[in-house]
Amino acid sequence: KNSTSDLLIANCDEFIFYDDLVREKEAKEAKKPSRGSKAPKADASPTKIAENKKQEALDLILETVEALLSERGEEEKVWGSMVKQALKRRKPGFNESYYGYKAFSDLLEDAEKRQLLQLERDEKSGGYTIRRVT
Repeated sequence: KNSTSDLLIANCDEFIFYDDLVREKEAKEAKKPSRGSKAPKADASPTKIAENKKQEALDLILETVEALLSERGEEEKVWGSMVKQALKRRKPGFNESYYGYKAFSDLLEDAEKRQLLQLERDEKSGGYTIRRVT
């Protein structure tokens, strides 16, 4: 990630870091149980790093939602899919799995749990609309 040109990332519609591809493969392999393996000891530093990544993702979401709300107005609906599209335009290398989320909706739900956003599920599409930023 550190050696990738920002210009290259900015000129892509979607950019996936090689590190993210390798991380997904390693995660799948780690889920497979191996014989005689013991559970690794809990270490506080990976937890702290993971929380910092999640906070970074939440900050990106909030910035994007605030920009969409100011652009569209408070009365217009802002869909979760719109937030992801706008975020991908701002940061083409964005991938929610890098930040520890399986899906973008998991990221939105985490933001709601932390009382950063208020979500409302749409009955027809099943997607989320963001009602307001708290």
